[in-house]
Amino acid sequence: MQLSTRLHLLDLIRVATAADSGYRAAGRAVAKASATRQTALAELRARRAALAAAPEAEQEQARLALQEAEESFTRCAERRTAARAKWQRSYDHARRADAALGRQVARLAGRHGADAPRPKGGRARLAADLLRELAATPVELIQAAHAILVQSSAGKDSVVALHRVVQWAKAAGCLDKVVVVHADIGQDAEWPGVRDLAQQQAERYGLKFVVVKSDIGFLGMVERRGLWPDAQNRLCTSTLKRDEAAKLFTQIVTELGLPGQALILNCLGIRADESASRRRKDELAIDHRASNGRRLVLTWHPVFQLSESDIWQEIADEGLDYHPVYDALIPRLSCIFCVLASFDVLVRAVRLCWVLGLPTPKTYVGLESKIGHRFKNQFGIAEVVAEAARLEREEGPITWRRGDAIRHHLGGDAAFAYLHRLALAA
Repeated sequence: MQLSTRLHLLDLIRVATAADSGYRAAGRAVAKASATRQTALAELRARRAALAAAPEAEQEQARLALQEAEESFTRCAERRTAARAKWQRSYDHARRADAALGRQVARLAGRHGADAPRPKGGRARLAADLLRELAATPVELIQAAHAILVQSSAGKDSVVALHRVVQWAKAAGCLDKVVVVHADIGQDAEWPGVRDLAQQQAERYGLKFVVVKSDIGFLGMVERRGLWPDAQNRLCTSTLKRDEAAKLFTQIVTELGLPGQALILNCLGIRADESASRRRKDELAIDHRASNGRRLVLTWHPVFQLSESDIWQEIADEGLDYHPVYDALIPRLSCIFCVLASFDVLVRAVRLCWVLGLPTPKTYVGLESKIGHRFKNQFGIAEVVAEAARLEREEGPITWRRGDAIRHHLGGDAAFAYLHRLALAA
């Protein structure tokens, strides 16, 4: 099957999935409108009974109450009628979208009509198969794309994902399609030098570098909500990174000026090994939220199958630059205090802040006290800082050397070779 055919099928799947989603939403709206109408009808009946039983002196007041109930019921009935009409339209749209997909599948299978075979497992299985085939041919996928965004936190996974995409883009002869996007979450929340390093990593390959930033920033978002993010509500990722970066899609499509739909690859450095929730993701997936008739956005995880050791091995082998906090054995970059980090890692982050002269621990303790919400259910930042202070008294400030991250993961020889490679490249 040609790559263009796979992409056409994926867009038909996108349309059918969106139509189904609209149909289900319309059904919920009908149920809600029907329930509201029933409540209004009950109120109307009660007002009629009240009018019939009211003494003459209260008749006028009862009539006004009945009139109000009748008007409310009429409005509710009209809303239900409109909701049912929308539900019917969405139902028809969903059937047409599914039929269009079915006809295309039947045509490809060489058969026609109602007897044509359906993909085993339905639309989701067909999409998974198509996406798996595309992910297996990255060079061809990049050739077909009109724009490729690499979302970079400047972290270890991001830099390896970027390096891989660059190598495939070079092989495809279209490095000019690649743009590196960095979401700045605010100087008070991320390690110093993160933004500069992301730009440096992009400039290594001569790529365009774009920074997106929310007006509010991470700490402003927390203060406004009165809550810290958590594993189920990672607003630091969704609101400050994903949503801000997604604004570029419209701009890119406008600049491309294509007569038809644009294919955008949105690349993220996410690995299956990182967590159970990430293992449930796919290496390549349709971004239904960002896609529409003008663009098909595919979310791509180029390092999805790699282990942490694999990541560090590729950094060492390719001489990729990484942030020095990794040498202090901080496992994640970007947020200084990550809501997913363990207690011990957060304690080490506090101690590293003290070495670097950062006010972040004090800032976070103050914000935690102000909003009255603990940083994590199990403990607060104040407890983390207290433990860090205890260790500082016992052990003194933490120390590290350049290359310690590679020594930790791959051994001393690998670290020596890596540093030697960097020295030659300087």
